[in-house]
Amino acid sequence: MARFSRKQPGGSPPPNQASFLKYEGEDRQVYILSDRTGSILRIPKNRTEAPTPREAEVGHFAPAYILLSAAFLGLAPAGLGTLVFAPLAMLWALGIALFRRPGRVGINRIVVVMGMGALMLLAAIPLSLEFLDRVR
Repeated sequence: MARFSRKQPGGSPPPNQASFLKYEGEDRQVYILSDRTGSILRIPKNRTEAPTPREAEVGHFAPAYILLSAAFLGLAPAGLGTLVFAPLAMLWALGIALFRRPGRVGINRIVVVMGMGALMLLAAIPLSLEFLDRVR
């Protein structure tokens, strides 16, 4: 890694601001900046921002949310789709609860998926029974 020497600022002095950074140089891996007191700040190139825990946890619940959406749409054709997709969403949330060790936010999402699945099943069972009575 190349070493950089601090050059004295030529021309005008730095502005009177509390947050002043001066570009000193760069190499293949970092940008080099300095502040008014001469402290050197090295910022890596190609940085990536780590996902927050909430964003990372949503990824595990995406299939459960998709299954709940399909269960909601399944209410239209006599509730038959809901009888298939709501239990699948509930099983997915149960799998997350047993094998992933979710945090507080994850537990709240599990409760929401289980509650919505149960409510949709309660709405779908009478619809499907009515449909079966009319088919006979």
